[in-house]
Amino acid sequence: MTPDRTSPRQRSPRKAWTPGAFAALALLGLPASVLAQDEGTAPQVSCFETVKQGGLSDEYSATQLCRGARSNAPAKCFLRVQEDGSLTQGQAVQLCQFATAQDNPASCYLQAKSKSFSDDSRLIQLCQPPVTQFLRYCPVYVQ
Repeated sequence: MTPDRTSPRQRSPRKAWTPGAFAALALLGLPASVLAQDEGTAPQVSCFETVKQGGLSDEYSATQLCRGARSNAPAKCFLRVQEDGSLTQGQAVQLCQFATAQDNPASCYLQAKSKSFSDDSRLIQLCQPPVTQFLRYCPVYVQ
């Protein structure tokens, strides 16, 4: 058997990830999809491409929508509420930019709209995913 001649710096970083390391990171609250993703298209890029192909021509809005996305959920949400036609692009971005696979702000908005006479801004506030939940993924800068 020949010894491994690669230095630790030349080895694939994937080899360093053990099941225990994934379990420890999962305890920190990181979703499995983020932990397992080390190859392929980044979810932010996939989201951006999906929404651009779906007809959002404004790159600034597409960037705002998909910034920090962990899946295609913001793009799917945006495209769904745009089909309805009652929201402006800005309102649809506001509603969908924090969407995840676990929540469905588009369905919430469309159901609430069909059952109430409230204005769109109140329905957006009602159906937006809770921003505080996503703040836990923001980096904390230590001085």
